[in-house]
Amino acid sequence: MNTENYNTFLKLDLSSYIGDWVAICDGKIVSTDGNIKKVYEDAKEKCPNKRPFITKVPEKDSVIF
Repeated sequence: MNTENYNTFLKLDLSSYIGDWVAICDGKIVSTDGNIKKVYEDAKEKCPNKRPFITKVPEKDSVIF
């Protein structure tokens, strides 16, 4: 995993993307959607030869372990 992209995920205010999948590459959000396949395909197109960080933005009341 690219720690830069993970650290970006931890720092960003993603409240407008709750329930959606987001892809982060080179420290920037490159794709968001409710469909993970679309997010993955968009991210691979925008960041060829790189491994984007893809995650679903949890609900506000979710606990992440």
